[in-house]
This record gives sequence, structure tokens and C-alpha cells, in this order.
Amino acid sequence: MEPDSPRPRIAVVGGGVSGLTAARELAVAGADVVVIEGSERLGGRIRGAALAGTTIDIGAESFATRGGTVAELIDQLGLSDEVVRPAPLGSWVIDGARSIPLPAAGTLGIPAQPLSRATVRALGMPGALRAAVEPLLPRSVGSEAGSLAELVRARLGSRALHRLVRPVALGVYSADPERLGVATVPGLAAAYAKRGTLIAAARDLRDGQAAAGGAVAGLRGGMTQLIDGLEADVRRRGVAVLRGTKARRIEARRIEARETAAAGAGTWLVLGDDDAVLAAADRVVLAVPENVARRLVGGTGAAGQATDRIEVVALAIDDPRLDRAPRGTGALVARDAVGAGARRESGAAPILAKALTHVTAKWPERAREAGPGRHIVRLSYGRAGSAPETVGLDDAEVRGIARYDASRILGVDLRADTVVDLVRCTWRMGRPPGSRDARPFTAPAGVTLAGDWVSGTGLAAIVQGARTAAAAALAASH
Repeated sequence: MEPDSPRPRIAVVGGGVSGLTAARELAVAGADVVVIEGSERLGGRIRGAALAGTTIDIGAESFATRGGTVAELIDQLGLSDEVVRPAPLGSWVIDGARSIPLPAAGTLGIPAQPLSRATVRALGMPGALRAAVEPLLPRSVGSEAGSLAELVRARLGSRALHRLVRPVALGVYSADPERLGVATVPGLAAAYAKRGTLIAAARDLRDGQAAAGGAVAGLRGGMTQLIDGLEADVRRRGVAVLRGTKARRIEARRIEARETAAAGAGTWLVLGDDDAVLAAADRVVLAVPENVARRLVGGTGAAGQATDRIEVVALAIDDPRLDRAPRGTGALVARDAVGAGARRESGAAPILAKALTHVTAKWPERAREAGPGRHIVRLSYGRAGSAPETVGLDDAEVRGIARYDASRILGVDLRADTVVDLVRCTWRMGRPPGSRDARPFTAPAGVTLAGDWVSGTGLAAIVQGARTAAAAALAASH
């Protein structure tokens, strides 16, 4: 921006990580920025919740360390001393009645060492040998243009798909790999194109030989520290942050300053209830879910990518048998899994949860806060195309379902009186980019899109996507 040029005025709709990061980038570059958030709370899917006298992350709890994108932002916010690492315990997959340690150093369940002891245990020797020959297959076997499942099945075999990749994909993206494109997994398409094999691509995408699930980090006080740091930073830079102010639509129009006390002249108007002008700006960044973005530009949310609901249920449990972390940092659950003990019982009900995180085993700081003998576990419900099994049920019913599922996953029969507290939260999740059922959406000129449905799932992808969106908005303002 030239020294004498007017400051570009940019409105950011959405106060999650994506919106706040974009606002910060814009403010650093000298733009005049306003953030408009419909909720009274900033942070989007980062949220803390009270449970048994402590505060836990009920939304995103960690960030991928690969690439250093989030770590750089955390350092810029002065939070580097708050970064903590998970315990190196690894994670598991529950498949049928089998509990299998997830092989280390892979990506989305793709084994980077197909003949390792852990991979042989997961796939059996025939499945491991089938996966091990993948680097020798010609490049023509499988196509990255198809679904993730098609490529994995063709190159690694059905066992690798069903026992490893499918449970991980359902846990990470809430979607079956049959519905996901290869581009869904950040970096996988590029690594596969470069190396020509999924095994080599998986090795390239992992941070060395870290335990499965271990190439992540968190913040000592929870991921809400990131939101607090971003809000404080953008406010110091003069960004106006409007909470509890719902944008109803945006409109391309030039107005005179006298027409609104809210913002003055601008090419775009952000309108709220009763068409009240919330902001007038040269450019707009929509850091909102796709269905909301479509509605804001004059379409309908239903016409966009479908959203799926996910319910997170956290339990506080007093049971010293969990001190040994029987499933490491947690487990992902294959469809129709029944878990530990099912072979000893006839007609065992399936596990309804798609994943469990043993919070106090994964994060030593949380264990210290909870106190001796107390454990916190988080279970996730809801897969793409179906509502969470817990939706519409009261807390007593959900407590029973979650206790049963936790018992099956952890291999420990938890008594009802050991569950001392429960908290639950429902989220709406859009399809990740690269989904096979995604529908194209092109924003109007002057509007930039950001968010996980644009850049991909995970804080690293979201932060980088927000920076890209901010740069695009600035470039268009000149």
C-alpha cells in the first residue's frame, strides 16, 4: 500500500479462528477492519466448557505441528511458553471386537511402515504384505482423481482401507472416504504426485516417527487461549469487533457517508436485521460456513454443501483403573464395532461413538488439574449423512450411552456411580474441500472466502487459508 493511498476498509464476517486471523493479517497490512460475529462468543469451534471443577476444550483441542503455521501465529501472539505436547502414548482403532494400536508415522491411517509390528497387528500379515508392495505398483494403479477410498483400495488393499483409513477418516472428517476426494487430506495429493506412492507420501507428511496422534500440540490453558490472544491483538491494532451482531446479507452498493452512521461510503454493505447497515467496506471476507456464505450473497443455505451435526460428550470419571491409559490417548471406532468384551457376550450392542479422546491421558496438564484418580474422556457422535445418536436425548440417556461406549472402547466396565459429571456440545460441520458431493461456489468479485470448507480441516490449514484470504482481499483493494 502506497504511503499516501487511503486505507482499504475491509469487513470480516465471522469471528472464529479464520475470521480473527484474517482480521489480524489485514490490520498488520494497514487496513481499516471490522469483525462482525453473530454470537456473543468468539472462537467458532474452539470453545471451553466447565466439567467437574475444571475447564476443558469441548471443541478443537490441538493443532498440527507440521509446517509450523500455527506455532508461528502463537509466537506472534506471545503464547509460545504456553505450548504443551501430548503424552507419547499413541492411539488405537476399535474394529469389530478387536482393539488395535494405530501404527505410528502414517497419515490418515495410511501406514508409512507397512511391515512394522503395529501394522502387521492391525492388518494381519496378508494385509500388511499387500500394503507393502504398494511402492512397486505402477503409477497407473489407482487415480487421485477418484475418491480417497478408491485410491487406497487400489494401491493398499481393502484391509488397509477398512481397518485403518476408514475409521481415521470418519474420526477426522466425519465422512466416509468413499465420499472424500484425495485433496481432502492437506498435502496428500501433492505428496502423492511428487512421490508416486501412498506409502512414501505418508512418510513425507508425518513428523518423523512420532506416536500415532502425536504430531500435534496444544495450549496449557486450552485452545481458547488462542482466541483470547487473537482478540486482544486485533483490538490493539484498532480492529472493531462486533459480537452478538448477526449479518443477514451483503450487498454491492455505493452509498454516501450521510446515509449511515455505521460506516460511511463503501462498495459493499454488510446488512443486519431490518437491513440495518453494520459496515460499509471496499472488500468483504466471509469467514463463515458455506451455507451461511451462500445465504449472505443472496442464495440459500440449503443449496450449498450440506452440513452434518457432531455432538461431543465429555465425562468426568473417578476410576483408578483408567490410570494405565488402556487405549493410549484415545481411539477411533470403525462402523459396527462392539469393542472389548463382546466375544464374551451374545448380542452386544454396537458402539455408537465414532471416537474417544482420553483427555487426562493425552494432556498431563489436564490430569494435574483434574486430580488423582479422576479421568476426563471425550466421545464424538455423528457421522456424515446421519445425525448424532445422542441428539434429542436428555442428559441421563446420553450419560448411559457414553458410559457404555467408553467401557467398550477402553476395555474397562465403568460403573454408573463413577461418572461424576457430564457436558455436551453440538457442532455443525461442513463437508471438507475435495468431498465428492461438494457443489461449486464462486464468490462475487470483491468477496473473499475463508474457513475450513475452503482451506481444509485443522487449525494449520485454517490459519494458512485465512492468511491467503486476507492477502487476496488486500490485493483486490489496490
